[in-house]
Amino acid sequence: MSAPAFCSVGPEVPASFMSCQRGFVEMSSKQIRVLLIDHQTLLRESLGAMLGAERDLVVAGHATGAEEALDLVARVQPDVVLFDADRPERLMDAFVRLRAACGSRFLVLSSHDHPALLQELLAMGVSGYLAKTVTLLELVTAIRTVAVRDGCVVLSVSRASIERLGRAEDDAGLSRREKEILRRISDGLSNGQIARRLSISEGTVKRHVHSIFIKLGAVSRIDAVNKYSELREGRGELYESVS
Repeated sequence: MSAPAFCSVGPEVPASFMSCQRGFVEMSSKQIRVLLIDHQTLLRESLGAMLGAERDLVVAGHATGAEEALDLVARVQPDVVLFDADRPERLMDAFVRLRAACGSRFLVLSSHDHPALLQELLAMGVSGYLAKTVTLLELVTAIRTVAVRDGCVVLSVSRASIERLGRAEDDAGLSRREKEILRRISDGLSNGQIARRLSISEGTVKRHVHSIFIKLGAVSRIDAVNKYSELREGRGELYESVS
């Protein structure tokens, strides 16, 4: 199977990435059916209204999450599924289940721009990954591109993320505090117990755990520990002193 071509729809990607006709793809004579998945109702409905104003796009359905989307995909048969990736701990499982349920192209829209998460999603077969800083024109271009161009992956992320794709990172970009918390997670401690050990609030621990999930592309605490252990295999740094 040949490697996918990469297209940029934004100004932040390297010049070495192929442009999609300088950001424009001609409208298809066929209407493109889009399913929107986002847990925030106002944003989902606003985005749906903007996309629905395009002559060649039809918003075939809205869903707040994977369960609702699974009920919809078989009925509406979307060409493109556009889904929010701001909760990565729920993203991977949702993607796997939706991918198995339909033959749609998947386009991720996210405020997170970390190479590990991006690489994990690309390996799973997403057709595009866009930062939420894209314009409406760039988003519409991306939808049209993945709908009509088989094997094309559309990216609009920072130059740093793309340059780090496929590069083995020693620490996955984890901060010292995040490694400290991950060590406690590996010991089986809850967020409350970690907070008491480190003399920080439980809310702070939750924010760090969320960041760890994003950076490692993890879907659970066990998954985070396993992925970091694999990353550090042979180095023994997961259990290094952090005092």
